[in-house]
Amino acid sequence: APVAAPAPAEAVSNQPAAAAAPASDREGGDSALGEDPQHDDADRGVLGKWKDKASTTMHKVAEMESVQKGLLYAQAVQQKVAESERVQHSVEYVKRKAQEVQESERFQKTVEAAKDTAKVVTEKTAHGIEIAKQRTQAFREKAGEVWQRGGGTISKVRASVGSMSWRGNARETLDIAAREEQWRNIRVQGAEEICVPARSEHTSAYHVSKGSTLRWTFRVKEHDVGFGVRMRVQEWGGSREDEVLPVERYDCADTIAGSWVADEDRTMILAFDNRYSRLRSKTVAYLVGTEKPPVFSEVAAAAGEVAASAGAAAAAVATAAQDAVTAAPPAEAPA
Repeated sequence: APVAAPAPAEAVSNQPAAAAAPASDREGGDSALGEDPQHDDADRGVLGKWKDKASTTMHKVAEMESVQKGLLYAQAVQQKVAESERVQHSVEYVKRKAQEVQESERFQKTVEAAKDTAKVVTEKTAHGIEIAKQRTQAFREKAGEVWQRGGGTISKVRASVGSMSWRGNARETLDIAAREEQWRNIRVQGAEEICVPARSEHTSAYHVSKGSTLRWTFRVKEHDVGFGVRMRVQEWGGSREDEVLPVERYDCADTIAGSWVADEDRTMILAFDNRYSRLRSKTVAYLVGTEKPPVFSEVAAAAGEVAASAGAAAAAVATAAQDAVTAAPPAEAPA
């Protein structure tokens, strides 16, 4: 239904005052003015309806305005909050990206540093390996020369040994009585049965003078055992052991015999190697001795040394005489 336009402010403000007036005053006034009471009742009914409609409309308008203001205020607050959250998100995003960039740069620097370090380590390792190879090769060549100069020999003799022979006597186990002629002039420096534990080796050192022969013979009771010869060399701060005969594994079915002649005074190491075995220990019977060179060899060697010394002395005397003749001033001619 159409809504009537609101009355002017003065009419609206006056109408409640008139309506609020007591009935007695209105009746008195009406009687005084001489108006018709029925006509006045009709006028009041129309005005009351109009007033009710006007107040309802104003109330609705006021409610609509407050709602609109509230909605606008809520929208403004929501927009501010959204903008604030957006700013915060933007700030957080920028910080996170900056941190990611820093971490990425730091990571790249770390990777580059690690690459450089790995490269340096690889180069140093390769250089160290090359040096170690060269030294090992030099040691092997030198050891080979020592073995060759000493006329080193090693042989295998297949022989059966009964279980009763392994009773702690290396001579009986190795049947030295059958080779008495070979070991007659040899000074035995070691003869025993030993147990070489798993993952270990047994070594024994022997001093061999120049020209003397180092002889050895051994066999293992079961399975096999490694054997090698090394030479101890004194150096600044201690000593080292150079390989003369590489370690080789020998079977229990063979009796091994070997010898080597010292080209000069040496300290030799005989090694029984069982480091390759993880569980089994090995029982080994061995006999080691040194043999001095024959007398005539010593005399011949001494004579050779004396002759060499005499020859060197004669050459020195001749050289000195020639130098003296060359340096003498020429004789003056007679007047």
